Amino acid sequence: MAQISLTVRHGPTPNGMQQFATDKCSRLEKFLRGNPRIEIVLERIHDSWNGEAILHGSRHHERLVAHEAHADAHGCIEQLIDKIERQLGKSKERRKDHHVAPAKGEAAPAADKSPEEPSYEEIVRRELKGGGEPKKKP
Repeated sequence: MAQISLTVRHGPTPNGMQQFATDKCSRLEKFLRGNPRIEIVLERIHDSWNGEAILHGSRHHERLVAHEAHADAHGCIEQLIDKIERQLGKSKERRKDHHVAPAKGEAAPAADKSPEEPSYEEIVRRELKGGGEPKKKP
């Protein structure tokens, strides 16, 4: 489980905000390994909340940062976690090896060729024999 710290600048922490942040951060578990730390800093500015989320110690010692502004503190945290989740997904996709051979039990992908389409060798043989287009079968 990730360590989650919630800090509110210039005012008290709204009721139930720490539990809400913990619940929302649980969505990130599928991306995280080890013992990551998530810092969420909220700041009340006039009628809106500005937030920043920093994820430390994810895979390969990444540090991901997200900024957001929202009218509601809960909405701000939710959007921050969404941004971090997208960043983690993109990071995972970048590290993924897309050129892996099929697993032992899986079949190789079928060639993209229709049954009536002649192979290259058939076309060359036909041209060498002096034939043109193949005859259509009824």
